[in-house]
Amino acid sequence: MNKEKILAGLDAGHVKTKAVLVSGRDILGYASVPTGLDVAAAARIALHAALESAGVAYAQLGGILATGIFRDMIQDLPLKVMATIPDYMADAKGALFLSGNSRSVIDMGGNIHKAVRYDEKGNLLDVIQNDKCADGLGIFYTTMAQALGVSEQELSELALRSTKNVSVAIQCAASAESEAIDLMCQGVDVADVADAISRFIIERVAAMCTCMPLKQEIVVAGG
Repeated sequence: MNKEKILAGLDAGHVKTKAVLVSGRDILGYASVPTGLDVAAAARIALHAALESAGVAYAQLGGILATGIFRDMIQDLPLKVMATIPDYMADAKGALFLSGNSRSVIDMGGNIHKAVRYDEKGNLLDVIQNDKCADGLGIFYTTMAQALGVSEQELSELALRSTKNVSVAIQCAASAESEAIDLMCQGVDVADVADAISRFIIERVAAMCTCMPLKQEIVVAGG
């Protein structure tokens, strides 16, 4: 492979740090690891895992770019990050890369969720993110999955089996967690609790998007 054509991207997020290798429009490998308390270590581990999955040596890389909330914390590492990119710009370019007809992306992060509109070239048209009370929706979802003893995917599958409409009628994610646990203590079916959790998140995201009309096609990103 020509090393000039292989680029690595790092996304240092609140919950996960991700790495991807691309050559032109080909995705060669990727990896995701918990960010934890050591962002630098997470970035190194994620990149190493992505390199292994692609069968590519570090020396073959033509460059490394970084995005995510903690992108500046990995810029000066021995990894030699050549540039950092704001996460909303990475969202737009990445969504257009994966879906050429898309014009909007909703990014569900661990702590922040946002919506981005862009044109046919990936140039930003508008950006909006959640208000303070809706911080931590991704972390909330993971915490509730753990409370139910299931994975995030299994929590979504449980919600689809719901037969009763119950609600978590609170605006704040931290308070919603307490109310969801109260529902379980009251003996509410776990599938109905899962549905209430999912609808709580959907309602918060939908409320955000009313402030910025989204144009189809819409890509959803994030954990």
